[in-house]
Amino acid sequence: MKWLCGKLIDGGERQTGQSAEFLRDILKSSSSGFWKFALFMPLSRHRAHAAKELWHLAHIGADMAEDCGPCTQIAVDMAADAGVSPETLRAVVAGRVQDLAPLEALALAFGKAVSANDPAAEEMRLELEAAIGPKAMADLAISIATARIFPALKRALGHATACHLVQVKVRQAA
Repeated sequence: MKWLCGKLIDGGERQTGQSAEFLRDILKSSSSGFWKFALFMPLSRHRAHAAKELWHLAHIGADMAEDCGPCTQIAVDMAADAGVSPETLRAVVAGRVQDLAPLEALALAFGKAVSANDPAAEEMRLELEAAIGPKAMADLAISIATARIFPALKRALGHATACHLVQVKVRQAA
């Protein structure tokens, strides 16, 4: 069973282009812990009501606040694969928030603010919820909360000790 899990991790690394050594550490120390984490993965992709752009930008914003770069790169790649425009993603990566639609800029800022425990997040939440409704807000909340898990696990397991900024590149959807 551990062999199969290792193959799944290998496939994930090929798909994302990023190391998942932290998952191997979890698997080595606790098969049941690994499987419980695997059950978390569908939650991290939940989106039922929010527009894809808003969901992905909130997720990217959370990753930018939490991460040194690799998780942000994965989030940008996932957004591209989901059909978020390369122009939007390039604006996000370059910090050109003024080039985003107002609601997109707000979703990005909200993801960052929630992850940073910024008190301004509540005002942003109210504005977003008024625009997109409570069901879509639940999607954004799940996206932001689950984005925090991966960088936290990596840091806690010693896989982010040499934290450095990376240049996030926007690629075309696969």
